[in-house]
Amino acid sequence: MRLSLHSPLGAFCKALFLSAAVYAVSGPSLAPYRPDILDMPLSRYHQAVNEVISDKTPALAMVADPLRASPQQVRQKLDEMLRR
Repeated sequence: MRLSLHSPLGAFCKALFLSAAVYAVSGPSLAPYRPDILDMPLSRYHQAVNEVISDKTPALAMVADPLRASPQQVRQKLDEMLRR
């Protein structure tokens, strides 16, 4: 079977290729040729990928900062629950 996943690397390559193909098709230069029902989701996908790529925040900070703030947020939620 052609689409079967024999290895994790094969699955990664297929997903990467599919993502690149969707990104290429969702470009603004092809917007006049797309039906209206597909134009909005593809345009949003293209914008979201561009935002992720142009974001200067390190990936580790995006994970670590919420984890550092979580004990304080839990305390705040507990205080709110106790006040009720």
